[in-house]
Amino acid sequence: MRWLAEVFVEETRKDGYSFDWDPALIHHLDNYLLEFVASDPPSDVKHSVIMGVGAYLGEMIVRHAGWSWSYDRKGSEATVTSPDGLVGYPHSKVAKRIEFGPEHNLEAFFTYAITGEAPHGSTARVYKPSWWKRRLRDQG
Repeated sequence: MRWLAEVFVEETRKDGYSFDWDPALIHHLDNYLLEFVASDPPSDVKHSVIMGVGAYLGEMIVRHAGWSWSYDRKGSEATVTSPDGLVGYPHSKVAKRIEFGPEHNLEAFFTYAITGEAPHGSTARVYKPSWWKRRLRDQG
C-alpha cells in the first residue's frame, strides 16, 4: 500500500495537485474527490482512484498516527490497525465519499485516527472487531 500511495502522490503531481506527506494538507483529498466526482468518471477509473486515494489516506494514518497496514481476509481489503486494535478501512471510506458525498469526510476520518476523537458534528462511529470485544470481556 505504501508503494501505491507514493504512486498516487507522483501521478497527481503530474496533474497539478500537490499531495505530499504533510498532515496539514489532508483536507485537499476531499476537494480532489469533489472535482473527480464532478467529472462523472467511468467505474474503472473510479476503482483506480479509490485504490490510490485509499492507499494515500491509509499511509497518512500509518505515518502520522502510528497505525500499521493490515489485511481483512474476510472482506478481502487492506486495512489500517491502531496500536489499540481498532481497524480502519481507508479504501471503503474513499468509496463511500465518492458514492455518498461529503458526509463521508476523509479529513474527519484522518483526524479521528490521529486524535481518537470524532470531530464536532461528526456521525463517526467506532466498530471494533469481534475479537476485540472478546478481549475486553475476558479482561473485565
